[in-house]
Amino acid sequence: MKPKKPLETLYVPLSEVAQLLNIKPHVLYYWEKKIPQLKPYRISNRKFYKKDQLELLFKVKKLIEEGYTLEGVKKFLNLHKLEQPALFSSKEVLTKEKALRKLIREVIKELKEIYKSL
Repeated sequence: MKPKKPLETLYVPLSEVAQLLNIKPHVLYYWEKKIPQLKPYRISNRKFYKKDQLELLFKVKKLIEEGYTLEGVKKFLNLHKLEQPALFSSKEVLTKEKALRKLIREVIKELKEIYKSL
């Protein structure tokens, strides 16, 4: 099975985001504390980012490279209201979520059948 690229998945782990941005993970933790727009998702006590957050992180890195301080980045983001367009409509997300839930139920059912046959 071919591994997925980080941008092909819905959630990207913090470690992969740090690699994509070419920064250390502790820098991301610090940015999260200083910039309220950065809110990773917690799943099983691990941090993940969605694609819209990745775009925001790339923008933050670019602004810092241009010479902005984190306080300046925060003000810039507040002034420009960099709302990222949703990659999927809510209807698409619900449809995909329902399909995924159905698939998971089917897999669980098959696993139970296999377990019973052992």
